[in-house]
Amino acid sequence: MEENKELVNLLRTVIKEELQPIHQRLGNLEQGQAELQTGQSRLEQGQKQLEQGQKRLQKDVDGIKKELREAWKDILKFDNRITALEKKAAP
Repeated sequence: MEENKELVNLLRTVIKEELQPIHQRLGNLEQGQAELQTGQSRLEQGQKQLEQGQKRLQKDVDGIKKELREAWKDILKFDNRITALEKKAAP
């Protein structure tokens, strides 16, 4: 009976020693996974910020296009006025 207890204890010790590197690798993998999840969260946050910035830029571009169209309309009006004045002034 005593021999069985010693054998069981010896077997437990051997199994613990054999499993120790596996437990350590598993811990390292879990830590790496946690770091990857943190990095992914930061990337997702950055992507959201970029998308918001893109929307603001598109709004600005649309505003600039509108202002440019209006400026060209004004230029055309001035050109028409100058042409009309030149016709009046020509002999």
